Amino acid sequence: MGWLEVMRKLEDKVTATLRGHYHPLDGVPFFRVQYPPQQEHKALLEFRSLAQRLRQAGWHVESISLTEVLRETLIEMLNCPPKKLRERLEELETERERHELQTMLSEHLPERLAEKLFEKLGELPQNSIIILLRTGALFPFVRPSALLSRLEGRINCIVILAYPGMTLGELLEAPPASLHSGYYRGETICWE
Repeated sequence: MGWLEVMRKLEDKVTATLRGHYHPLDGVPFFRVQYPPQQEHKALLEFRSLAQRLRQAGWHVESISLTEVLRETLIEMLNCPPKKLRERLEELETERERHELQTMLSEHLPERLAEKLFEKLGELPQNSIIILLRTGALFPFVRPSALLSRLEGRINCIVILAYPGMTLGELLEAPPASLHSGYYRGETICWE
């Protein structure tokens, strides 16, 4: 299944959910779209095109780069100016072992990222769609599952997560960031 089939399947499920004709797995309107990590550039184009089609059909769609959400969250957590973020992260990495830094950030980032997302989204109209892009930016500090678990029940809209990996739990085909991963409620649309 290539992009045409993946996006058609996703769009059909999303619009049917919005119209009340389809009820996602577990009643959770989260759709995780898996694709090969090397397809990231094409994925961005495909998700932008999907957002445009959904808007043209009259739906409210927000596309959010998790790279930007991560950046803003780290700036707040590390209490540093935006232009000094890279320098501050490099300092932390030289002061600590990489694994220690990863553990330190992984402990607080999922909750802080979710809060930053809520802040960015504000009050969404009913039947809104959120497309979360650049999920790979969270690796190795946050598993997408940790973020989704914090959104469930607090957000009343459809969430589409662009997932650069061919197997659940293998974001970017890499080992888990922590033992607190494994949330796979909602539906997965697989690249085959």
